[in-house]
Amino acid sequence: MRRLVGTVGISGSGLLLIAGMFQKSDALWLAALWASILLLGIGVSATLQALHGGVRRGVLNLSLVFSLLFVMLTAQLLRTQFVQANAIYNRVVKGPNGNVGNSRPVTSSLKVRRGGIFDRRGTQLAGSQSSPQGYAKRTYPIAQTADVRAFSNILGYTSPNYGQDGLEAQWNDYLTGAKGQPLLALQDDVLNRPHQGDDMQLTIDARLQAAAWQILQQKGGGKPGSAVVIEPKTGAILALVSTPGYDPQALAFDPFQEDWDAMGKQIGAYWNRINQDPLHPLINRPLQGQYPPGSTFKTITAIATLQHPEVLSEPRAIDCPNEYRPDPNAPPVVNAVGPPLYPQQPALGDIIKQRMGGKLDLAGVYAFSCNTAFAQLGVRLGKDNLANTSRTLGFYPPREAATIDANPDMTDLPTQLSLLAVRGTFLDQVNAVADTAYGQGQLFVTPIQMALTAAAIANDGQLAEPYLVEKITDPEKATAYQHNPRQRQVMPANVATQMRSLMQTEVVTGYGKGAAVAGQTVGGKSGSAQAGPGDDPNKIVHAWFIAIAPVEQPRYAVAVMIENGRDGVVVGGTTAGAVLQAAFNLEK
Repeated sequence: MRRLVGTVGISGSGLLLIAGMFQKSDALWLAALWASILLLGIGVSATLQALHGGVRRGVLNLSLVFSLLFVMLTAQLLRTQFVQANAIYNRVVKGPNGNVGNSRPVTSSLKVRRGGIFDRRGTQLAGSQSSPQGYAKRTYPIAQTADVRAFSNILGYTSPNYGQDGLEAQWNDYLTGAKGQPLLALQDDVLNRPHQGDDMQLTIDARLQAAAWQILQQKGGGKPGSAVVIEPKTGAILALVSTPGYDPQALAFDPFQEDWDAMGKQIGAYWNRINQDPLHPLINRPLQGQYPPGSTFKTITAIATLQHPEVLSEPRAIDCPNEYRPDPNAPPVVNAVGPPLYPQQPALGDIIKQRMGGKLDLAGVYAFSCNTAFAQLGVRLGKDNLANTSRTLGFYPPREAATIDANPDMTDLPTQLSLLAVRGTFLDQVNAVADTAYGQGQLFVTPIQMALTAAAIANDGQLAEPYLVEKITDPEKATAYQHNPRQRQVMPANVATQMRSLMQTEVVTGYGKGAAVAGQTVGGKSGSAQAGPGDDPNKIVHAWFIAIAPVEQPRYAVAVMIENGRDGVVVGGTTAGAVLQAAFNLEK
């Protein structure tokens, strides 16, 4: 019986002790500790009484008391130094003035030599430099050869006052050495030396990133915008540009300055300035900006059409009328060229027939962006077929979007979902399906998702997961992280082949000639997306263009978007063409 009591007491004590260690409340922990010690004392006492033999009871009891005290101290030490160490370290105290603070994490973080960040060719974008006092400064060597603002949306910032953003935030545990280096971290603590973070190699080509940023600034006339360049077969992001950007150096702590108070005020002033900037430079537009896509979305409708080719001829051959009214109680769909908006111009249908050798087919209505034709295709496809194709390509219906926390296609940095509609019942209306099919309606998409659509077309219908971080190595040069490529089939290969032909026709014959690159075959689709009521003379019109090149075996998929750029044909097309030209030039 005593042995049973001993076993139950010791086992119960151990379980209670383990459970108590993970309680955040100190009161609960102390209650669990005392209860477990009581159970342990009962269990050990019963066991000793069964086993003590000739040992005097007084000696046993004294040994038991000291042993229990030792167990209590050991348990408390384990909880303080290991289980709750991080929580205790970051615990804050409220002062008499109401301010809450804890300087330990901030002071400690200033001594961490954050890992270097490098582009695909080994060019260093960010590094760290230690002061004689052991404090570390985040440096940006790329600023010596390029405008550092071009890299701000990718790198982000790190600041003792304002935290981190971009890769600095998303991959902070690697860059600070907190992940995967327990032995090195222990050595650093014992030797009182600063932690050294892991180095990170990106897929970005710094030369293309800098060139695309300059092109976007020039072509967009200083307006905010995005440019994305992807390697279709791998998903590697070669450039991810957001303008206007900001200077991360102005937010970095500099231990080499003598007056830290003055430095703090300078950092605060710059922080306030960029937060109050009406152009919102802190937004990573390619990933977090959501915009109506305009006619670039006709690419998705064309993909759905090629998977359901009967809609091109039933109930009759597709045409391009001046107006199309799917719902007699709703405003008609009209074209951006010709009557009724511009009665002095030829009808768009006539222009298409003239330029396409008398034919009016899918290639023609795509190349010359006929709204009324794609509205008809959307209605013929129906809500379900259009939504299914869109969903496969990463454009989510509102009900499903509400259940998803983050974009599953892009995980290296926080990325917004692209939405097929905002209101759950929107696509139940036939005119809403028509509007969506030609790129208006309630569509809100990210530039990265449009680039991925182009990349999937370029890669025979396979969408390679986009990524920025190629690999991470620790201070011992061992690989701490390596990207694992993943792909999924989003359209049949024959549909992708047909889409490449449609996109090439747009650039060779249609409205996308501005994206042409000398000596290269380019395919693309323009878009001029209205972001306000159609009858508003001051409405915002975003300039879009997506492109692939070379068409036969594409090495690049591109998406550019300039906020209120007004014209996807001229502004969007020439911007995309210039970015492609820069990419090809760097191959030489």
